Parts: sequence; C-alpha cells; structure tokens
Amino acid sequence: MPTSLARFLLLAGFMVSLASRLSAQEATPWPPPLKGAVKGTATVESASFLEVPKNVAELAAKETSAKFVVAETPPKVKIALHDQLGSEAATRRLWSSWGDIGIARNGNVYVAIGDHGNDVGGDARCFIYCWDSKSAELKQIVDMNQVIPPKAGQPAWSKVHAKVDEGPDGMIYFSCTLNDGNRAKLPTHGFHDGLPGGQLYRYDPHTGKTSVLASLPPRRCTATSILDQKRNVWWCNLESGEGNALWCLDMTTGKPLYQGEDKSVGFNRNFALGNDGTIYFNGKLAGEDAPIMRLNLADKTIHKTNSVFKGSPGMRCTTRETKDHQIYGITYKNTQLFRYDTRKDELEMLGNDWLGGSYVAVCELSPDEKFVYYLPGAHGKAWLDGTPVIQYNIATRQQKVIAFLAPTLDKELEYVPGGSYGIKLSADGSVLYVNFNGHPGDRLRPAKMKPIGFGLTSFAAIHIPASER
Repeated sequence: MPTSLARFLLLAGFMVSLASRLSAQEATPWPPPLKGAVKGTATVESASFLEVPKNVAELAAKETSAKFVVAETPPKVKIALHDQLGSEAATRRLWSSWGDIGIARNGNVYVAIGDHGNDVGGDARCFIYCWDSKSAELKQIVDMNQVIPPKAGQPAWSKVHAKVDEGPDGMIYFSCTLNDGNRAKLPTHGFHDGLPGGQLYRYDPHTGKTSVLASLPPRRCTATSILDQKRNVWWCNLESGEGNALWCLDMTTGKPLYQGEDKSVGFNRNFALGNDGTIYFNGKLAGEDAPIMRLNLADKTIHKTNSVFKGSPGMRCTTRETKDHQIYGITYKNTQLFRYDTRKDELEMLGNDWLGGSYVAVCELSPDEKFVYYLPGAHGKAWLDGTPVIQYNIATRQQKVIAFLAPTLDKELEYVPGGSYGIKLSADGSVLYVNFNGHPGDRLRPAKMKPIGFGLTSFAAIHIPASER
C-alpha cells in the first residue's frame, strides 16, 4: 500500500474514532451512577479509610512537617453526586463548587454548584441543592436559569462563591456570581436595570420558590459573605468597582446599612464575625504583612487592630468566635493555623495546617468548642494526599486524620473527592458535611476531563464515631 494512502487511512480512522468518542461523551449520562447507591446515595464503611498513603508518610517524616495521628475507628461515609445538570452535562466546561455551605435548624444542608460556563455569553448553569439529613437524599431545589431566564446579551450565573445561609425566618439566602466577579464592571457583561449585577436571593423551603431580596450596587458581585443571625444583617465583600469594600444589608427591610470605601479591604476571601457583631477582616498589605481590621455597625468606622499576619495576605478561613472570645483560622499562602483573641487583640500562630502547609478554604468549630475541622488541598489538590479530613484538638494542639477518603472511594465507587470550599457540622458534632469538587475514576472519566480534582462534584456526610470526638 502506498505510504500516502496508508497515512490517509490512518488519519481517517483517527478522525472516525475521535468523532465516535466525542459523540459518546455527549450522550454519556452525567453524573455517572454510583455503585450500590440507594436514591442516589452510596454508603461506604471501611478500615482502609485509616491507611496512610505512602507519599503522606514520607512527607510526615520530614522535620518541618506538622505531625498528625490517625483515628482508631473509621467513619461511615454517605456520598451523593449532584445530578439534574441539563443536556450534554458531560461536556460542560467545569462542574465545580466554590462557596461555603449552610445548615438549617432542622438539620438539612444547602449547597451550590455551577459549570463555570460561558457566563458572558449567557450560557452557564448554576444550581442549589438540599441534603435531607433524615432521608439521606440530595435533591436539586433551584435552577438559576429558571430564576433569571436567559436573555440575549445578558450574562448568566456560573457559580456561588459566597456562603449559603439559613436566615432567622427559615428562608435560605445565597448570592451568585460570574467566573470572575472582578470583571462584572466590564461592558462585555451586559448587566441592565433588571439585572444590575449581583443579587441576594431568597429560597422558601415551604413553597420551593426563589425570589430576589435585594440587588447589590450596580455591576458588583461577591465571593464572600456571612449572615449575622442575631442581628439579621448580611455582610459581603463587593468585588469589581475600584477595589474591595464591605457592604451590609438589613435583611428585614432589604435596605443597605453600610458600604465601605473601595480599596478599604485587602485580601477579600474571608472575614470573621464576632459575638458582638464586629466584622474582622484583612487590611491592605504593608510589604508582605496584613493587619487585622475591625468594623462594627455601632459606629460604622474601620479600626486597625494591633495584630498583623506576617508574610501573608491574611486569613483565608475562620471559625465563629468561641465563648471565651477566640477565633481560629488558617492563613492564605503561608497556610498557618492561628488563634485570635478578640478581647485582648492577641494573635498567635499555631504552625502548619497540614504537613508542610496546604491551602484550606474553610474551617469549622465543633459545637462543644473542642475541635476545629478542615480539609487541606482545597483547590483540587486534596486527592494527592489521599483527601484527608482533619480534626484539630484545641486543647492539645494535635492534628488527627479522621479519614483518608480518596483511595477508598476511588476503589469502591470510582470517584475521587478533591478539595472543598464548604463544610458544616451537625448540631451535635457527630456528622461533618462536605461539598466536594472531584473527578471520576479513570474508567469513567471522559477523554477531555483531566484528573485534577474538578469536573464531578459530590456531597458527603461523614459520620464521626463517638470515640473520635
């Protein structure tokens, strides 16, 4: 056979194979079914959750690594994949979860995902789900393209980066954003009077309806928020504009109570709420250091504290304030655990959060205030360390791994949980709820999806044995 003909046939065969693969991918049910799932939820109990991955053991042996112990009793893990993703879901750009989750008084958990799609072109998807803690089912409750119908020239919400919260009224509140909220001011994003920018949405669990409570200032979006339940006010950081600024909304009246000056906030991905309603946030960098700033609605004035994060833009995640006025958290970039005493204005660094340090986007204080829970490797990297679930003992300052999730879930379910931006504890501290990014096992993974901890999202309920808490 002539060489040119052979090459032609080889190329033709390759093109047919590629077309077949792409066609199959478009027709692939997504998410893929979980082995042994009941009503979409699979349950895994295995001693292998406590096996330390070889690479982790090697890193832990280094003198500079944070030390840890491993739980003696493995947890029971219930896990479900977010479904009802629309047509050709397997080919969407990047299914992912970016914001903190909320737990309601009845124990139900509310979470969000999006596809990081063509937000400027109006072709993006964003959904809210509810985990029913009694029936152990994950159900989609809000499709944002139904709340804000797509229009030509109008952007579409592609994710929720701010927190999902239950209000004192029992309603669920959340705010959507773009792939990059800092670009909301660009003329390419066709915001208008009907959709001026970011909005605060209210979901009614009784009627299943979602409405707009309030709009953020025009062409601003938010990736960071917190609801002050006691005072019924909602705080967020305004992106876009000329720089970051805090904004506060009265949830009763739907009217703004405060808007800071642009550029008055430094690193904008976290701020903490004190027991008295004070907001603690990152100030602008001075060299490589970031001061802690505070703001209270009583005087609406920003005050600089005497505490400074050395070599870091500031706090990336924080817990609620304890009864004895401590806020725990983890810094950005140098990934150090810290304790901040709000009464004494005293900041103490507590060492690496995991091994040599790992990016953590959210942490949670246990109801009895004995432990801080978190998951290292938030931005898709957790699985490289086995996706550890960490329980930090405040009294002993010991890190304990409750489970290494990735190897076992990959083996049992062909699902690899990656990092997380949302965790919550049940009222009694027995269950850790996690909204995961992740990717499918190699056999199920579409050709275009790389194993990078993104592309297939899940929700997990990790039941912590009583002996481990």
